[in-house]
Order: sequence, then C-alpha cells, then structure tokens
Amino acid sequence: MNNTIRNIFALVLLFLTTSRAVAADRPNILFIITDQHHARMLSSAGNPYLKTRALDSMARSGIRFSRAYVTNPVCVPSRISLATGMMAGRFGVFNNGMKATIPRHVSANSLGKLIKASGYDTFYGGKVHMAPELAPLKAGYDEYCKDQRDELPDACIEFMTRKRDKPFFAVASFINPHDICFAYNARQPKRKGKPLVDRLYREAQALPADELPPLPDNSEIPDREPDAIETSMKVTAVTPAKLIRKDYNERDWRNYRWIYCRLTERVDAQIGRLLDALDKHSLDENTLVIFTSDHGDMDGSHRLASKNVFYENSVGVPFIMQYKGVIPPGVVDNRSLISNGLDVLPTLCDYAGASIPDYLLGRTIRPLAEGQDDNARRPYIVAENNTGRMLRSSRYKYCVYTGGTIRESLVDLQRDPGEMKNLAGVPQFGRTLNQHRNFLRQWIAESRDNDARSFAVAPHDDDCEACGTAVPHAHPHQ
Repeated sequence: MNNTIRNIFALVLLFLTTSRAVAADRPNILFIITDQHHARMLSSAGNPYLKTRALDSMARSGIRFSRAYVTNPVCVPSRISLATGMMAGRFGVFNNGMKATIPRHVSANSLGKLIKASGYDTFYGGKVHMAPELAPLKAGYDEYCKDQRDELPDACIEFMTRKRDKPFFAVASFINPHDICFAYNARQPKRKGKPLVDRLYREAQALPADELPPLPDNSEIPDREPDAIETSMKVTAVTPAKLIRKDYNERDWRNYRWIYCRLTERVDAQIGRLLDALDKHSLDENTLVIFTSDHGDMDGSHRLASKNVFYENSVGVPFIMQYKGVIPPGVVDNRSLISNGLDVLPTLCDYAGASIPDYLLGRTIRPLAEGQDDNARRPYIVAENNTGRMLRSSRYKYCVYTGGTIRESLVDLQRDPGEMKNLAGVPQFGRTLNQHRNFLRQWIAESRDNDARSFAVAPHDDDCEACGTAVPHAHPHQ
C-alpha cells in the first residue's frame, strides 16, 4: 500500500514538474490592435509622411507581413473574426449594427477562453465592439479596462508587470487612428466633432501646402469601378464618403492625410509605452507581441475616405510579430497571404499550447514567422461585406458584388498596385477571371457561405465569347 501511494505521489510530482516546465516554455503574449489603420501607415512600410517609431522597432525585432488582410473591412465583423477565428458572416454579421448569433460551441472556444484554459492570466483593455457573448468578462478575460486611449497603457502595463507564476495574455485594443472619422466634421463647423481632431484640422489648415502629404498616386476614381462601391455609401454616415468624394478638393484631401498621420503617430506612442515597459521589466525576451488592425482607411485613394470597400487601403492592414530569440529579426514577408481574422486565433493557441478548434479555416502563422515554409496554405484569402466578396490570390484581386451593372472586378496587383484598371471583361484575362470565379466557388462550399451563392458568378468556357463579361447571365455551358 505504501509503495502504491509513493508511486502515485511520484507520478503526480512528475506531472506537476512537467506542467511547470511546459508553462515556462510558453511565452507571455501581448496582442495589440489598432482601429482603422491601413498597412502603409508605417514608416517601416516606406511611408515618409509619418514616424511610427514603436511599430518600426517591432518590425526591426521581428517579422512584418505586407500581405495581411481583414475578413471584413468594418469594425464589428472584423473584431468578431479576431475573437472567434471565423467569418462573421456565418453569424449573420456583414456590417456594423447587425446582431450576431454566436453558437454556443463558438463562444466556448473564443480566443480569451482558449488562452485562459491553457493556464494564462488574462487581460482585455480598450475597444470591444463585438457581440454580447464576446464581451471580455464573459469571454475568458480576468480583467477588463474600458479606456481605449491614454489610460489603457498604464492599465495594461500594471497587469503585465505583476509578479505571477503563470504567463500572461494581454489584449490592448486602441481606438486610434479611428478618430480620422471625424475629419469631415472638423471641416463642417455645425457638425459634432472631436476636440483633438478639430485642433489637428486647424493645424493642418494653417500649414503651407508643401508641409502636407501629397495626393496618393491612385487618387482618381478607377475606370469601370463596380457600381456597388459608391451606391452602398450612406450620406448620413459619420464619414459620408459619398459626399466627401464629390466635395473635397486637393487641399481638403491633403489636410485629411496629415491628420491621419498625426493620429497614427499618437497611437504609436501609446504602443511604445507598452513595448518600453516589457523592456524595462526584462519581459521582452519571453513575450510574443502581435500587432494588427481591424481594418484600414482609404486615405484619399480613389477619392475615398473611411472603409467598408475592398480596395487595398481598406482591407489591407499591418501585421507584425515579435518574439526575441525565436522569430528572426528584421524580416519582411512580401509573399505570404495572411487573414488576420482567421489566422490570429490558431497562431496564439499554437504559442500558448492551447487546443485549436478543428472547425477553423485559418492556420497558425508560427512556421512562417519562425522562418519555415508553409506550403499547405491555400493560394488565396477572402474578405466579405454587405456588398459582396473579395478574393485575393498571389497576384490578382477578384471582387463580385450583389448588384449593379458592373458587378465584377479583376485587378493585377503586380502591375497595377493602385487598382486603377478593372480587367474583368477584358478578353485576354478571361481565363484568369474564370480561375478566380472557381476559387470563390470553392471557398463558398468550404466555408458554407450560403449568402454568396446567389450572386457568385459561374465560370464560362475559355473559348466562349461571353467569357469575361462583368454581368452574370444565362449560359449554355452552365
């Protein structure tokens, strides 16, 4: 009996020792999210009109992915994806203001709950803007700081630097540079604005023109732009993109872009406080830091402001990973396609030693971040919204919309990174168009995107004269 007890005790001791060793190998995790921050709004991405010193330091210490995209270029559905690893459209959410129906098994396997169950102390600070089931204190987070501006860094730092015998998982969800939404209000004295943006507008207006960013190279409206892009815009929105497109002159756009740069620098400084605290408290060597955003901003491209379109500035976001001594420093990945809403959750679970739900369509980015090949990744990523679907392959971007005379677009991003020429309907690109129609139909089946079945375009035979048309029609080969 005594031997049996001793053996059981030895096994328990071995289990506890092994568990502590595994826990010691797992990093602390800091997940930083900004709001309305497009991929080119980093000085490390070559933007000369701002200085993002903190995020540049992350890029120097780790890897920056230049082809990262959101699952939906608007706040609520994008953030639901980040929390669940799933397309928010499967829960009935394609835009802000739509009520989500989150299945019980999905809410039980949301990001906070998975990391918490893996033995982490958890913290969520800042903007939430998701379904009620995913509210931080219901979704696995021990603590929640509501502030999304200047108080958030202090709350997050206090949490991260406590003495503990567990690793920590902290989410810092900053609001800016989202305040760019109020730049139009600052120009209209009778509209309600934000004091900070009003002040920045006055500063911009007082500057000589040569101290403002120029118009972007793709500032004009593309030829044969799909109709749904403009018809879906609401003139009553906080940022009435349809009105701005018609009203803004060159100086207005340059003021707008200058304000956007200053708001981005402001949030970069807040992020810098978090990174400095990790370094000061010797936590930087055993902390994985991931940075991304929930969507971008059009920033004057195609005479547009705000988001909820499939142009690069709206769907493309920054994505940086830093884990000193594990992720090689100073790497820029210009090849891999990243879906932040689908890939972040499995990536964090991978590093945290948490089980990855088997129903997810995303994949861990860990092999890519650590310099390994990942040839099993699909050759495209998909974004959705209330107007249609976008499919981004290695070279091309294909979009199809629910309505309009021009319902499809195909852009060669290698030759036309500014997205100025719609190749859908150009005969020599019929084969490429069909390939991407097929990719989307595969995605619809794989992801159970039943909403898209009604407007997805069936491919035509390559030798058919109708191939490449921008409007679906009855076809004898279907």
